[in-house]
Amino acid sequence: MTGYERIMKTLEGETVVPVPMMLHSFMAAADEKGYTQGEYRRDPEKICRAHVDFARKYGLDGVLIDIDTCMEAGAIGVDVDLPEDEPARVTHGLSGGLDACLEAMDPDCLKRDERIKIKLDGIYRISKEVKGDLLIRGNADQGPFSLAMLAVGISDFMMSLMDETTIDKTKLLIDRAMEVHLAFHRMIIEAGADITSFGDSSCGPDLIGPSMYREFALPWHKKMAATLKAESITSICHICGNLDMIMEDIASVGFPAIEVDYKTDIPRAAEILKDKAVMFGPIDPSGTFYFGKPERMRKETLEVLDIFGGQRLVIGAGCALPTGVPQENIEAFVETVRTYSPAVL
Repeated sequence: MTGYERIMKTLEGETVVPVPMMLHSFMAAADEKGYTQGEYRRDPEKICRAHVDFARKYGLDGVLIDIDTCMEAGAIGVDVDLPEDEPARVTHGLSGGLDACLEAMDPDCLKRDERIKIKLDGIYRISKEVKGDLLIRGNADQGPFSLAMLAVGISDFMMSLMDETTIDKTKLLIDRAMEVHLAFHRMIIEAGADITSFGDSSCGPDLIGPSMYREFALPWHKKMAATLKAESITSICHICGNLDMIMEDIASVGFPAIEVDYKTDIPRAAEILKDKAVMFGPIDPSGTFYFGKPERMRKETLEVLDIFGGQRLVIGAGCALPTGVPQENIEAFVETVRTYSPAVL
């Protein structure tokens, strides 16, 4: 059975032994090839080589193609800093307030953006090499709430959520951000990805409360899930941080899989997602993969496997691995998964 088949069967509700593995590895994979983040994001062939060689080296079942978390924002005109040795980052929102942001939210901007073209070319090259063998997951960061926030700027956006005179216009902005975001999913699939994923990192309880999530993010997540399903696009939702207060809400959305951060109560999340969605993750990418020793890596990997009993799980880190993750920790993770035998199937 190929890695592609193993992950797709898991997403379809089947039990696969051993549990499929996928790592959010763009920083670690580029580093292993000796590429700076600048070299990686500027060259589609380096994107391809980093991801394919990393997955082949460690025996993973799929590749997750990510560049950074501000590609859509940059495409609509937000100022983006591109440091040579780190992922890109937004420096500030657009000038002109909500009206300027509404005007900027044009899905066609994605087709004109050079960084988007490079990412899509990287996905295409990967698909030509591993299609049907490794599962290809293209990341479409950021989700509607987070893209709207990057466009406006964090402080001004948060104020707009609490100002009765701007709430309607802010919701319209999230609507338009969703259209840009959905266009990115479609482009990623057209480039050759098997499935997509996205992060809507800013709408989690680490930044806003559950009531605000339910008003300003949940309705758009439900629209997205329905739209993508209607278009036969399988997508994974990721929200950073501790999701305990909104786990039931996320489970109700309808995405086939949820990627969960280690800060969340994983046994409780597994119970809530049971028969609703597959979990991706949820091991700590820094504390365990980077700073931990192989013994800790094995212990925490086994704990996650036991929680799920080998079912409804694609195991990996709950977020992106940092540069410099020790090879012996990744090898300990892979070996533990491969040799795991669930008590009950």
